[in-house]
Amino acid sequence: MGLLKSMFGGGAGGALADRDSLQGQAHEFNRILTVGRPGRALIRGHVDAGERVAGNPVWVFDLEVTPDGAAPYPVQHREIVSTMAVGSYPDGKSLACRIDPVDPQKVAFGEKPFM
Repeated sequence: MGLLKSMFGGGAGGALADRDSLQGQAHEFNRILTVGRPGRALIRGHVDAGERVAGNPVWVFDLEVTPDGAAPYPVQHREIVSTMAVGSYPDGKSLACRIDPVDPQKVAFGEKPFM
């Protein structure tokens, strides 16, 4: 929870905090994509959390995550996604994901690291 708090709440405001939040999200997702277990994430629903980072909304996605070879389970996932890009994440869409091996509530959309 510390990462989410540092990414999405409290502390310094302004452009530096926005940059740090965006970089923090990118590094965390890249870490999960590097070490994570493969799976699928079915988007059950999503809502705007009412927060903005660098002008972009923070979305809360209700997911059904299914690790390869295992049973599905629910995850509530927060992610900074621009208003224009959120159309790529419609309800009912199933996406490849990677699941944090230590905390299965942490997921990243994708199959391989991007950095």
